[in-house]
Amino acid sequence: MPKVTFQNTGQSVDADEGAELRDVTQKNGWPIPYGCENGICGTCLIKVSENKEGLTEETEHEAQTLKAMGKADGEHRLACQCKIKGDCTIEQ
Repeated sequence: MPKVTFQNTGQSVDADEGAELRDVTQKNGWPIPYGCENGICGTCLIKVSENKEGLTEETEHEAQTLKAMGKADGEHRLACQCKIKGDCTIEQ
């Protein structure tokens, strides 16, 4: 079972493979804000500090939004667009 760690607090939780990162963060009370939840607004911007491969590939909307925000650097993601594939560490 993949482990997701929130670097800001050091809290780690087990998550089902294929679970939406948005659901995991909300269920555990991690303070990541969500707006449109469609990869367009950029409200839920996070940085993946360890194991970027632990999350699914960027969606088209996500890639466009990250580019518009100047965050298309391979380290930043939109939490509403990610599904869990393996262990990862995120930060707000």
